[in-house]
Amino acid sequence: MTTSRQFMEIAVEEMLQSRSEHANKVDPLVGAVLVSVEGKELGRAFRGKLREGDHAEYTLIERFLHDKSLEGASLYVTLEPCTWRRPPKTPCAKHVVSSRIGRVFIGMTDPNPDICGRGIQYLLNHDVEVQFFDSDLGTRIREENREFIAYYESAEREVIEEPFEGPSRQEQEVIERAGLDALSTDALERYVEARQLGLCVPSEELWGHLERAGYLGRTTGGELVPTLAGVVLFAEQPAEILPQCRVSIEARKGGRTVAGDFEGPLMSFRDHLDAFFADNVRRFVEIRKLDRVEEAEYPLEAIREAAFNAVVHRDYQAGARVHIVLGETSLEVRSPGGLLKPLSLTRVRSFNAPPYSRNPHIALAVQRMGWIEEKGSGLARMREAMLGRRLRPPTFDVKVGYFVVTLPGEDQAWHNVRLEPGLLGGLEPIQRQIVEHLLEAGEIATRDCMELFGITDGTARSHLRQLRELGIIVPKGSGPRTRYVLSGT
Repeated sequence: MTTSRQFMEIAVEEMLQSRSEHANKVDPLVGAVLVSVEGKELGRAFRGKLREGDHAEYTLIERFLHDKSLEGASLYVTLEPCTWRRPPKTPCAKHVVSSRIGRVFIGMTDPNPDICGRGIQYLLNHDVEVQFFDSDLGTRIREENREFIAYYESAEREVIEEPFEGPSRQEQEVIERAGLDALSTDALERYVEARQLGLCVPSEELWGHLERAGYLGRTTGGELVPTLAGVVLFAEQPAEILPQCRVSIEARKGGRTVAGDFEGPLMSFRDHLDAFFADNVRRFVEIRKLDRVEEAEYPLEAIREAAFNAVVHRDYQAGARVHIVLGETSLEVRSPGGLLKPLSLTRVRSFNAPPYSRNPHIALAVQRMGWIEEKGSGLARMREAMLGRRLRPPTFDVKVGYFVVTLPGEDQAWHNVRLEPGLLGGLEPIQRQIVEHLLEAGEIATRDCMELFGITDGTARSHLRQLRELGIIVPKGSGPRTRYVLSGT
């Protein structure tokens, strides 16, 4: 029997045959497969299969299977079903609902932040179950559609000419109590420079760009003011306007707490985050053959990924803050709002979740700055960064309205020295025992070696000398009182 994975692969194969109808605009590659309740394939199609401009879902539902009952069927489609088409055409999401299809698997969300999630939410609102393709197939779909994605990443905004059901657009809410003078010149300049816009700060041209991009909006009286997204990204003091924008950051070590709350624009968050962890994270000296390399306990890539995901994808409607806590044994990041449906903990925990943001405009701005990867590989990169440091992979949970990411730390031994894997294996047995003793006790003398391992004074001195030459140990004191410690302690 054909599996869900195989139907996903068939949809991808169909996608690759898509035909574009525009010469001056990049159209997406889209493939679709319809499957009966019993698991039998009913039909497959790609964009433009029968006629230029026909969407794959429309071709399947209205052209190939218009006389068939599709109640309870499953649709596998590589792109989120559209929610707006120029009249008299009907959006694909409405075709899906009206045909009583019961389940839709989606390969990637629409890259336009003004459309992203509307198709998914419309289906959910009409009791259609929504799931996602496996992450590796999602990555391939996005790669094949890279020109289409790049088109919308460089474009500023698509005007939706007809209201349509969709997720909450809170990030687009106009914040009337904040004027343009609340925006940070430095934050705007960083954005303009990173985007290579060539605009003066401030200028009418910049305000026009930010309005088209969704970071400024109009009050009922026509005044131009920041949207919630604009406040979060660019306001000098966002937390004074929206208290939930404050990010609580603290390090708990040695019975004391070091606070480093962040209250500035998101454009400045990375610098603040990096500086706080540079000052407060535990550092190790790792002995690698003849080299000694200092490393932070947690890889910076994993810290950034967890922290930026929290502030970018959080629920800004909630009054709660993002909390980042560096503890004795782990680093925990708590983001208000939990998971956004239809994402699931099972998917996230298997590192098989697609990119899907609660705040696509904020996410796009941060992505354009190069600070997050919105291509579906963020969770996997976080895991690889942790494993690359020989740490356990991150864990994920939902607790009391928060989505919680935990980065497990090192076992809390008293010392700050690690040995490169394999280094012990290259030592003689007595030398390995000396190093293992140092990891437990902290120091050792020649006489200790003789008594612990039943060896002569000359043999003990020979092993200690070789460990010194390898850079693994260093002497402490001199003469008869000389003791040896691990290098870097």
